[in-house]
Amino acid sequence: MMRCLSLVLVLSPLFLAVSDGDGDHGALVKLKAALVGPGGSGLGDWAAASPDHCSFSGVTCDEDSHVVALNVSFVRLNGSLPPEIGLLRHLVNLTVSGAGLGGALPVELAALPSLRFLNISNNNFSGEFPKVEPGGFPALEVIDAYNNNVSGQLPLGLAAAPLLRYLHLGGNFFSGVIPVAYSDIPNLEYLGLNGNSLTGHVPPSLGRLSKLKEMYIGHFNVYEGGIPWEFGRLSSLVRLDMAGCGLSGTIPASLGQLNRLDTLFLHQNRLTGSIPPELGGLSQLEFLDFSINELTGEIPESFAELKELKFLSLFQNHLRGIIPTFIGELPSLVTLKLWGNNFSSELPESLGMNGRLVTLDVASNRITGTIPPDLCASGRLELLVLMDNGLVGPIPEMLGGCKSLTRVRLGKNALNGSIPAGLFDLPFINMLELNDNNLSGELPTVIAGDKLRLLTLSNNSITGSIPPAISKLSALERLELNMNRMFGEIPPEIGRLKALSMINLSGNELTGGFPIDLAHCASLVSVDLSRNRLTGEIPVQITALPNLNTLNLSSNRFWGDVPPEILKMPSLATLDLSNNCLPNLLSSEASLMKLDFSVSCTAGATPGRAQRTGGRCRLALLTSLFLLLLFTR
Repeated sequence: MMRCLSLVLVLSPLFLAVSDGDGDHGALVKLKAALVGPGGSGLGDWAAASPDHCSFSGVTCDEDSHVVALNVSFVRLNGSLPPEIGLLRHLVNLTVSGAGLGGALPVELAALPSLRFLNISNNNFSGEFPKVEPGGFPALEVIDAYNNNVSGQLPLGLAAAPLLRYLHLGGNFFSGVIPVAYSDIPNLEYLGLNGNSLTGHVPPSLGRLSKLKEMYIGHFNVYEGGIPWEFGRLSSLVRLDMAGCGLSGTIPASLGQLNRLDTLFLHQNRLTGSIPPELGGLSQLEFLDFSINELTGEIPESFAELKELKFLSLFQNHLRGIIPTFIGELPSLVTLKLWGNNFSSELPESLGMNGRLVTLDVASNRITGTIPPDLCASGRLELLVLMDNGLVGPIPEMLGGCKSLTRVRLGKNALNGSIPAGLFDLPFINMLELNDNNLSGELPTVIAGDKLRLLTLSNNSITGSIPPAISKLSALERLELNMNRMFGEIPPEIGRLKALSMINLSGNELTGGFPIDLAHCASLVSVDLSRNRLTGEIPVQITALPNLNTLNLSSNRFWGDVPPEILKMPSLATLDLSNNCLPNLLSSEASLMKLDFSVSCTAGATPGRAQRTGGRCRLALLTSLFLLLLFTR
């Protein structure tokens, strides 16, 4: 009997080391040495000389001074979790999330008899998950190992933890298949395996998890086959995320039986076939995303019953037919994304009238008709993307008063009429794209959208001059007014646009000289003023722009000498001065660099004559990145 007892004592040194709260004090001191690695900080009050370990930061004790909880989340530790964690025999809750810990996980974790909650998420733990022997993790209810570097097979032994209800191993590098044994964890409510490198078929037997409420098994996993129809038996399921994991085949109609489901994410797969009408029976559904698949057919009429639906995303499929009228009548709809399909109807007039619409993106379809007038009835519309369709008629005036708008993209349609002046005065708008339409009229003289970063009005029939108030667009980075009918001089106020990186005013009827104030726009990368009626000399100040990569002044009426500094600009890769009248063009530099510039200009021509004979005054000067390297090496 004594020999057996001795054997037990030898095999259980950790248990002997700690038989009371005083032993926990020593265990914490040993833990600190490993937890705080190079460059780490924190746990400064975990001192051996301190008599009360229960007052250590992050430590919770019971009435007998046993450590029952250890929470050092987001303390900058940078060390590792050592085997000494097994000394804390009364530990119930271990939370070290976001503490910068790394290395291998100690096998001693599985032997902690009271451990119920284990959160090691958002660290750098690596290697394989420790093998869980029979009887391991006897009290474990929750394990969160999300976002680490753990690899190897999924831990099979966790399936034997009798009380486990929350299992999150996502965001690691686990490989292989999902163990069928996970189908028999009787109390499992949460299963997170997303963001790994799992392969094989999704086990149909997972449909036996009758208490499962949330399942996330997509993203970076690459499965074979499709969605098991048995998942329709998951009667407690609230959220199902199988996005981005290579699924093929059709969407099982059995999913329509999940009457508690509020989230269904199947996007970014290879799913085919039509959307099952049975899904219209998901009365609690709030979020549905089937985007980036190969689905065909139409939006089921049964979706009219999805009264709780807030988010509907079906973009980049092969769906066709009409956008049903009931879509605009869904009372809870906030986000609608249908772009990149083959819808060919008009937009429902009721869109926006539910008072909740925030995002509408139906770009790149074959939608016709006019823009519904009440899209911003909620006063909450932020993103309006209708580009690349066949929309006609004017832009509704009400959009100019929709102060919640941040992005408006209506390009590549057949819209006509003038642009509502209010669009240039919206407090939060950062993108306004109205290019490639039939818009006319003049730009407003009052402009105040100080958050607008991109303004694209190219390929329309806009007339009038560029208003000086455009300088109020202090955040503007891209200005595209090309291919319109604008005239007059380029206002000097344009030089106040300090964030401007790209300006394209080509293909208009602009007159006057080169806007010398552009030299104040130090962020400029591309300037295109070609195909206008600009005259005068090219100012040397433009050569001071440090980031200018492209300068196109072709097909104007510039004359005089070109500043020789232009070929020494550090970033210039493309320069086009063709179809102007620029005699004596850098002749010495051309000779020294063995370049051939063809100049054709009537001898002795005056600037006025050069303007009158613009077709005869030609200069072809195109430099490439190769040429730039030649000049600056």
